[in-house]
Amino acid sequence: MAKGSLGKFVDIIAKQGGMSYSNNFDVQFDFSRTDGLRKHMSNMGVNFSQFGKGQAPSNDEEMNSVDAASVLKVFCEEAQLPNVQAATGTHSGRRLGEGSVNYAHTRLYTDFQLGWMCDANMTPLKFLNAWYTYIFGDYNANGTAIFGQAGSTVAPGSATAFNTTGAKMDTMKGKATTGELAEADKEVRLQFPDEYQCNIVITKSEKGKSAPNGRPSMMYTMVDCFPYAIDAVPLSYGASQVTKVTANFYYRRYNILYNDIRNMAG
Repeated sequence: MAKGSLGKFVDIIAKQGGMSYSNNFDVQFDFSRTDGLRKHMSNMGVNFSQFGKGQAPSNDEEMNSVDAASVLKVFCEEAQLPNVQAATGTHSGRRLGEGSVNYAHTRLYTDFQLGWMCDANMTPLKFLNAWYTYIFGDYNANGTAIFGQAGSTVAPGSATAFNTTGAKMDTMKGKATTGELAEADKEVRLQFPDEYQCNIVITKSEKGKSAPNGRPSMMYTMVDCFPYAIDAVPLSYGASQVTKVTANFYYRRYNILYNDIRNMAG
């Protein structure tokens, strides 16, 4: 690097607000349009009492809340800003001696991934499984919806079959081998997409003076999201490690909100 160029390089970085770091981001789920899904998750032990309705909590509220939305936000350790690519066609022979020329005709949106560290209550995994059980509703042999399905009659006794509080190992094992948990004769009926899709907001932020995410530069709103795959969660004896879970999401499209933070202290 030429003499004096290092100082100019540092000066350019400072004028641009510093460098961007991959460990500064924020994830928010908006279930304000899907009351049935939010109620189902609460019935399955994943409570979205306030922040799951699309109300973004402050940093202090997040750290002092037991709301599932705050837990999912704080423990989310991996996110991806979505990509976009163009589907193309070709023109050939438009001019003498010219070969094939590509042109764009459709925007293609691929999936994105979110990953969480799990608390001892396994909230992220419970959240994803509760979402799945809402999409793929189980019905027993009598045609009655099993506990949790919106707009349906709860099967007798099933309200306690899938969710307990403070149960010991022997009690859990007893429930797992009896009743509807052990029953194989079930039917599956799907919900309509509008009933299980939500918006997910991923914000790329940088450290500020008042908060570690005090300077948001870009905010992606993924529209009509749902998890289509939950990765296997490995468990093994040996050195203790934090349990982690990841899921892949499809969405309809995304919209971006830009914010200039070059002169922002945060």
